[in-house]
Formats: sequence, structure tokens, C-alpha cells
Amino acid sequence: MISFIVIGMNEAKTVGLTIKSILKYISYNNIDSYEIIYVDSRSTDNSIEIVKEFKEVKIFEITGEINAAIARNIGAIEAKGDIFIFLDADMEIEQEFHSVAFNRDNKLVYPFISGQLKNIFYDEKWLKIDETLHFPNLKEDSFYPETGGFFIIERDLWFSVDGMRTKYRRSQDIDLGLRLAKRGVLLLRKREMFVTHHTVSYLDKRRAWKMLFDGSLLYQTSVIIRDHLFNRYMYRRLFRTSYTLIVLSLSLLGVLLSPYALLIHPTIVGAKVLITKKTKFFAYYYLRDIFSFVGLFLFYPQNKKLIYKSIKD
Repeated sequence: MISFIVIGMNEAKTVGLTIKSILKYISYNNIDSYEIIYVDSRSTDNSIEIVKEFKEVKIFEITGEINAAIARNIGAIEAKGDIFIFLDADMEIEQEFHSVAFNRDNKLVYPFISGQLKNIFYDEKWLKIDETLHFPNLKEDSFYPETGGFFIIERDLWFSVDGMRTKYRRSQDIDLGLRLAKRGVLLLRKREMFVTHHTVSYLDKRRAWKMLFDGSLLYQTSVIIRDHLFNRYMYRRLFRTSYTLIVLSLSLLGVLLSPYALLIHPTIVGAKVLITKKTKFFAYYYLRDIFSFVGLFLFYPQNKKLIYKSIKD
């Protein structure tokens, strides 16, 4: 059996599209053994009412603390399938992806699979402003030590690492991928399109600053680095996404030799925003590194309990 596990919070604009895409996927690929589970993180819009319109979907609502890791773990615990397909409620699954991820017996060709993603970006009025491939250089199937919120995984593999760590309010998927990689199972990212993602850009100024000051970004830097300090798969990501944080750390050490070392970090950040043409984000990147450095020593989130109720069986 395949369990489609969808998580969402206030996704009334898109959750109907997500469920419809799953039903099309099931019909197109003649899947006769399946279930659809939706886990809601206490939406304040009518997301749950929209999902209730689909008789095939089981609905659960989190009543305790909420985050994506908690939602996915709840979905996995309630799932009966031997294969999990995880999606967010702002994604549409591509029906043709099944043929590259499964064999003729509806078994996965590899125990941990994802694929290409197309982002469709919207403004605050939910008007489309752009679309891009999330992995523009993905020309052939490749193995990676990290995933995203959209992937297919065998049940036994998921539970072999106890699912996602619920202390992660953000980047729980990265942590999962790194833990599986350390056990010898890298994510197979297929070059074919897997999902279409309807979203607001993470570099939308309001969203970026909100995530900075609510502590969300501490998880993808401070906690990831500390938890995976001795995981060799973490360092490729560290040097790719957090090189300015490394520069900040080295410049603080350099102060022992010269006070001018403090100028190195803002200089590198300045060069980064000029090269990427994101000069308006200088202060954001600068403060993000400072917060992350402090978080390495002071930010220690704890795992959360799964507290939820069934809305519709």
C-alpha cells in the first residue's frame, strides 16, 4: 500500500489542488492500494473544510505544539502503507513521476527518492510573479545527503531513524537526509519533475525578516551544524550555504591578532550581495550570521510530543 501524507497550515488556496493532483496520480497510474492522509497544523482558514470535501482523505489535526516534523511524524504513525509519499499542501504531484520511481510491481526502485521541483512564486495578492526550477543544474539522476519536504520513502527506512526530529521547527527534512546518509542511504534525486510548488519566495522581504526574528533560521544553521558536526555529509552543505558564517567565525578568531579582522565578514557579505544583485539583503545576511553564531552556543531546542486528534477517518 502507498500512503500519501500531506501536511498543511492555512493552505486554503492550494490544498484542494494538492488532493486533486494525488487523485489524478492514483487514477493515471492504476494504483489500487492506497490511502491519503492530511495532517493540519491548526489552520485558521478553511483548509480542513476544503479537505473534508474529499471522501477519500483521512484528516488529523494537531492540538499540541506544531511544526512540519510533528505533522509528518503523525502522518507516518497513522499510515498503514509500506511506502510513504510526503507532500506539503502547497504542492501538486506529477502523475508521470510514478513510472520512474516505481517498478511494474509498484515497488520503489530505491528506498529514498525525490525529483525535480518547479516553484511558482506569488505576491501578497496571490498573483503569479515568476516560476523557476528548484534544481536548475539537475541534468541526470544524482545522489544527495539531503532532501526537501517532498519525497518517497519506504516505511521501514523511515522508522529505522524514528522519522523526523520534532525539535526542528525548520530544516527537519535536511536533518533527516543527513541522518539517513550517515547510515549509508543517500537520497536518489531523479531528474524528472516530481512536484509543482505554489509559494511565496523565501527571499520575499517580509517572509525573510519574519523567519530571522522568530528564530526559524537558527535550525538550518546552528542546530544542523551542532547535531551533525561529525557527519561528513554536512560539510558540503555548510560550505555551499553558510560560507559567510564560516568567515564570521574565522574573523572573530582573527581579532586576537588584529581588530581589523572584524571587517572581513561585512566585506565578504557585501561582495556576496553585489554578486547576487541582492543589495537590499545586506543587513539580513549580516544579522543572520550573527544570530546563527550565537545560536551555536545558546540555542538548544527540545523534542516535542505528538498531540493530535482525528477529524475524519
